[in-house]
Amino acid sequence: MAHGRRHNHDDRPTKKFAFADLKGFGRMQKYLKPYTLHFTAGIVIMSISGVLTLAITRLWGQLGGVGTTGAVGELPYLGIQLNDLASIGWTLLTVLAVQALFSFIRVILFADMTEKMMLTMRQDAFDALVSMPMAFYDARRVGDLNSRISADIATIQDIFTVTLAELFRGLILIVGGIVALGYFSVELTLWMLGTIPVMIVAAIVFGRFIRKLSKRTQDEVAASNVVVQDVLTAIVSVKSYANEWMERRKYGKHAREIKSLAMKGAFWRGAFASFIILFLFGAITLVIFKGADLMQEGELASEHFFSFLLMTGLVAGSIGGMAAQFSALQRGLGAIESVMDIVDQEREVHDLDQEPVTVSLRRPIALQDIHFNYPQRPDVPVLQGFSMRVEPGQQIALVGSSGAGKSTVAAMLLRFHAADHGTFNVGDEDVATMDLRGYRQRVAFVPQEVILFGGDLRSNIRYGRPDATEEEVEDAAKKAFAWEFIQEFPEGLDTLVGERGVQLSGGQRQRIAIAR
Repeated sequence: MAHGRRHNHDDRPTKKFAFADLKGFGRMQKYLKPYTLHFTAGIVIMSISGVLTLAITRLWGQLGGVGTTGAVGELPYLGIQLNDLASIGWTLLTVLAVQALFSFIRVILFADMTEKMMLTMRQDAFDALVSMPMAFYDARRVGDLNSRISADIATIQDIFTVTLAELFRGLILIVGGIVALGYFSVELTLWMLGTIPVMIVAAIVFGRFIRKLSKRTQDEVAASNVVVQDVLTAIVSVKSYANEWMERRKYGKHAREIKSLAMKGAFWRGAFASFIILFLFGAITLVIFKGADLMQEGELASEHFFSFLLMTGLVAGSIGGMAAQFSALQRGLGAIESVMDIVDQEREVHDLDQEPVTVSLRRPIALQDIHFNYPQRPDVPVLQGFSMRVEPGQQIALVGSSGAGKSTVAAMLLRFHAADHGTFNVGDEDVATMDLRGYRQRVAFVPQEVILFGGDLRSNIRYGRPDATEEEVEDAAKKAFAWEFIQEFPEGLDTLVGERGVQLSGGQRQRIAIAR
């Protein structure tokens, strides 16, 4: 065809992270809404599990404090004597068992919700891809699109299966733990709370670098997939020209860039995690010294201080774990943006489930004063004042030099492109008003480069009319002079043609395309 393709590896600028970017989850609302009950139930169960974790920590702290002081009495709310170790042990085991059960249910709920969401998202992304106009594909590479529908959706799946669950769990433990810490000692709790603003600022600063590098890494992976796609698609040309070394160099360049970006991302993630660990444990050390001082002054009971230390460790561990989850969230936001940009694109076909409207083309077809330029090359005119009229049953041939626009006219007849100026009518009807799928179903097309699907001969011939009977398939093969060589295959119409029809000769592929 008389046009060039702009090789685009997703040149969108990478934005700095801001909490407003979390609106990206709003684009997921249509996928989340049907599973609101699942999500709510999962959060409730997770909350109960978090409370049980806090309760277990409290019991451990109470027992530890009793062990150091020999205190006697009852455990709050349970009515169990502190010196009745057997009863306390069974109570702890019971609470642990209930917590384990709730954790299992939570994992199943989130997994069920996420898998159903991803099923819908994968289908929507695929539907979007096959519903796009040809101009969409003229500006993109197949490998890049394949990466979006596979790698990016897998990243989103991890976000809803693991990351969000861990984030909510961490928040529950942090908030609940801080409330419990306040019960033991308001003064020590205020010391702990003083560290949170610093960590929030650190999360924002580090998050900007992490998200930027994650997005660049995703784009570079997509670019490397494009190289693989091109090489495998044109493997015959690669080998016939002995250009394996050149393709290896191209792929190696992308692979090295991926490695470089990944290491930069690892540096910032490691720096963030190290900062959190250093800051948290430094703060815990200060709290221990302050708590010891309060114990010496008689303002804090030893069993409360022991519980405070355990609870502080739990809260600190939860805050520290937020670093990894926060980094994963950045990657997820970038993946959501990439996938939803495809899903939300304007399509030429809007309802794939609706039956196409029957269209009659047994009328004159007329193109009048057609002017057309490809959007990627607006300065290069392809058709200027082109006119053509074809009567029903008439056969015509377009003849011209390479690049004159012959293939472009064929593409316009298939309504792959719309004219910038001029009219295209079937009879007295403007083709733009006709149902697109119904129109295309009435047009037979044998391209210059025959592409077959990797199934059997029958399915490839039937692709032209999926409801064709066995007799109609055989009749089409006979009319295309393909039946003779089909019968020579041991499996007949069940013969597998290989990817893109590589197991057939060029002439055989042409005849199957004609039969189709």
